[in-house]
Amino acid sequence: MKREDLLDFNFDWRDDDTFKDALKESGLSEKEKLRLRDERMRRLELEELKEASGDYDDDYEDDITENDSEDTKKNIPDKKPDKSDRKKRKAEKKADKDNGVIVAIKGDYPIRKNAIALMMCIFAAILPYISYWHPQPLTNVTCKYFSSGSGIINDWFLFQKEFTVVLVAAVLIGLFIVEECFIEKHWKDIPLRNKNMRLPLILVGAYALLLIISGIFSKNHELVLMGVVKHYEGLLGVLGYLVIFLAAINYFCDTKSLEFFSWAMITTTLACAVFGIMEYMGNPLQESDFFAHLIAPAEKYELASTLHSTSNNVHITFFNSNYLGSFCGLMFPLTLALGLGSKNIVRKIYGLLSAAGIAVCAVLSNSSGGLYSVAASAAILLIIYIVYWCRGNIARIPSLIGFGCVAVVLAVGFVYMLNNNENFSARFEEVINNGSGKKVTVEEKRANLAKKHYVLKEIRQEGSDLVLDDYSGSSITVSLKGSDKLEFFDTEGSVLTTSVDKNKYYRFKDERYKNCKFRYTSESKLLIGLGYSKDLTFKYEDDKFKPFVHGMYTQETINSYKGPAFFKKDLSAFTGRYFIWGATISVLDDCLLIGKGSGNFVTVFPQYDYASLLEVYKTPAMVVNKPHNWYLGVAVDSGVVSLLVLLTLLGVFLVKGAKTVILHPVEDRFMHLRLGTYVSVIAFMLVGIVNDSYVCVSPVFWFIFGVGWYAVSCNKVIQTDYDY
Repeated sequence: MKREDLLDFNFDWRDDDTFKDALKESGLSEKEKLRLRDERMRRLELEELKEASGDYDDDYEDDITENDSEDTKKNIPDKKPDKSDRKKRKAEKKADKDNGVIVAIKGDYPIRKNAIALMMCIFAAILPYISYWHPQPLTNVTCKYFSSGSGIINDWFLFQKEFTVVLVAAVLIGLFIVEECFIEKHWKDIPLRNKNMRLPLILVGAYALLLIISGIFSKNHELVLMGVVKHYEGLLGVLGYLVIFLAAINYFCDTKSLEFFSWAMITTTLACAVFGIMEYMGNPLQESDFFAHLIAPAEKYELASTLHSTSNNVHITFFNSNYLGSFCGLMFPLTLALGLGSKNIVRKIYGLLSAAGIAVCAVLSNSSGGLYSVAASAAILLIIYIVYWCRGNIARIPSLIGFGCVAVVLAVGFVYMLNNNENFSARFEEVINNGSGKKVTVEEKRANLAKKHYVLKEIRQEGSDLVLDDYSGSSITVSLKGSDKLEFFDTEGSVLTTSVDKNKYYRFKDERYKNCKFRYTSESKLLIGLGYSKDLTFKYEDDKFKPFVHGMYTQETINSYKGPAFFKKDLSAFTGRYFIWGATISVLDDCLLIGKGSGNFVTVFPQYDYASLLEVYKTPAMVVNKPHNWYLGVAVDSGVVSLLVLLTLLGVFLVKGAKTVILHPVEDRFMHLRLGTYVSVIAFMLVGIVNDSYVCVSPVFWFIFGVGWYAVSCNKVIQTDYDY
């Protein structure tokens, strides 16, 4: 059929099969095909209206404008369509009305797009559980912050996840290039070319550019691409997140792909809940013999079989319980909304079970951030559903019964666990109190600590002397006399009387310093014991005492807290996050335009701030390798400007979602999916305040974010999961 005849509807366009065949053989672009489908639907609806008004034959020509071709005019029907055609068109019209933004004509949507969407769903569903042995040799940079007797740190849960993200991103880019440039050759017709997709493209491009520039100008290029040990989230990984985000926008624009997405999210959440409860009951997945065979080559099986967590918190294969908590906060609102909104009874049951299970898993992880994000997202969902119920967006009686049943079951189950399981009750109370069973003031903490410790407020160099101050106002000054003799002075400058114990430590008779001991070795090292499990170590070089780290090298200066005074009031608050946040903020002056490069946080954070470390962690041998805040991490890695770009991307999504989810909800079968993705993004933004971006969770977030962005932008969704 000629292109002109097709565009002018000079054929039997009312017959579905004829119309589909004509489109397949047309060679038209996807946009032109979509335009023809819409025009056909308009004409069919017009015929229905004319027929309903009783003057179908007489008035049909009134709709033909002078711009219509003569051929079109000749194509006017001279008799009414038969009854079967009218019924079919009525069904199509009703389906289109019921589906809101769903395009009710299947057309010839390429199956390869559904295949790519399915691949992405499988990837997102299994990513949190991907684990395999990876030996990471320490370099000249990383050995300053991490120690290992063999010079190698074995990673089981992180590196391979990032490698998978990079691999999948590369495959998606390759498929996109092949598909758009060599198969369809209609690259302008892809969803990413929609006008309302320009802003995310620009923002993602700007974010990626700033990431790359920061990596290029980084001082430690070896850490940039794949990130630092124990936190594998390098430049390639973050760029992979952005590719996944754009691919989700591009390939999840039809009904079948969105069905894949719904099942994948419910499945991975339910699996996480089951694995978490198994671990809590004493049967952790990652410590099983079966898992040991999967995550290591045969020669490393014995090493894999010795894996054992020293923490009482549930973490499954997420490496850290806080990251499991982030996953719980991300998945709870999505699976709950999918369960509540599904008309498929099987998916409804699985969705509600997975939501309940992941909420329990948040408690078992002992992650305050995870539990708070679950609670916050539950409250947001409840408020929005109340709005829906009042407006009549959802069936009122069934919804009321459903919400009541869910609330009763969850409440009864939760109360039962609190009253009948002491471990669960104690864990819940500890999570609520941010990791401590009882809230005490800073002064009470320091007073209790002072019973067995010298509570260090500041340690500093004064010329060739070392000065230690505590919170009671007492000071002790250490001075080296000659080549090996130490002399000590109190707050007033008076010489302190000392004695030497059997371990050759200097001790004091003065009650103010009863918890202090000092020893000077033949290697010019000063060991300082303040009542903690580990001593502070300094080496005397260049006429001053320098911090001696990992028994390998000296630092020129002693770091001290230089962050905002607000956090200084209680550095141990939020399980030490006040200290980390404040110290991180102090380095942002050097990260305004560009950052220090992905993976370089550990190198720019003021490590070995002994006074703060002893107050917060009660040990001087603590390395801070992450900011425990997603936004601060972005600012350090790629700059404050890139953080503003990211916040703009998130902010625009929140505004779009507020319009299409809350103010003017689209009533179709994906209304609850749209709501779930919206609240999930909010939950992840909230938990991002206290937790980092991490390769165990962030790829799934960016996947949900991309699906949600297309969904809340009121773009057309192509019907692909059944024929007309």
